[in-house]
Amino acid sequence: MVIDARELSFSEAFKELRDVVYQGVASRDDVLVFLNAHDSEKLNLITGFVEILLECKTSVVEANGYYVVKVIQEPVARAC
Repeated sequence: MVIDARELSFSEAFKELRDVVYQGVASRDDVLVFLNAHDSEKLNLITGFVEILLECKTSVVEANGYYVVKVIQEPVARAC
């Protein structure tokens, strides 16, 4: 599944990500989030949201003026 978050507000992007991950759609497909490369604040907020609140890992690649965030459906290791 691809989420084009370039024109979405923070809250809209968070809602879409949350819905995709919680509904289990992501377990069958990769979830990719596209952002503009100049929008590093949005990148940091989205990766933090995914890693902390959704408990998934992320991988970020910059290409052709965009950031591509891949949501990895494995739980983040928790501190004991």
